[in-house]
Amino acid sequence: MLSRRELLFGRLRAGVSRAVPSTPPPPPPDDSPKVAVIQGRHCLAYRELMCSTCYERCPEEGAIVIERGIPQVVADLCTGCSDCHDVCPAPTNAILMLAPRPTINRGKP
Repeated sequence: MLSRRELLFGRLRAGVSRAVPSTPPPPPPDDSPKVAVIQGRHCLAYRELMCSTCYERCPEEGAIVIERGIPQVVADLCTGCSDCHDVCPAPTNAILMLAPRPTINRGKP
């Protein structure tokens, strides 16, 4: 004969063991604006190789500039189109698309 306690906890354990774990829903797509950032450790131009593919393929005038043979992203002009990211020839893609840093107003109008 089962006690009430054994009967209650036996039913609870049976219900838990039959429960199917649910998978979390996929995260919503991230549509926030992005800015290109060049990782120097992966960029071919930083390794004394002549590479300016990102500069040549950027559709925005002045968004990527070459200074001393090294590409630099001008964040204010970058539209986040990710063309530079898509064409980067480095073995490990040197261009990340990140959310822009918030600007800090230091009391200047």
